[in-house]
Amino acid sequence: MRAIHRRFYSLVVAVAILVLGSGACLPLHVALDEHVPSRPAPMPPLHGVVLGDGVKALRALGIDEVTTVPIDGHLFVLNRDNWIVVRQAPRAGETVPPGGEVTLSVRKTDAAESRFCFDGDC
Repeated sequence: MRAIHRRFYSLVVAVAILVLGSGACLPLHVALDEHVPSRPAPMPPLHGVVLGDGVKALRALGIDEVTTVPIDGHLFVLNRDNWIVVRQAPRAGETVPPGGEVTLSVRKTDAAESRFCFDGDC
């Protein structure tokens, strides 16, 4: 049985050396670098928008650095469709530099708050 494990281990190591040595990771790395926007993107107005839709709109503009901050006493955002954007930084109309970060302050919707009492605050 040990001989089978040694052969399998040798095969796995050989394949790893071939894959890593041939530069197979290069296209993935280049593809990730191409996703960074090359020019500033205009910040859309997101006040009153469901967080999930707002994040999708930002990603469509090439903005991937999105931080959400609950302002109603909750510790974190679990389901983006249960939250509404109440503030945004930068403001609507301002530009977001390439690789820049967007901060969205959010509050839980009334419907989500009333039907879900996991955190005991309903």
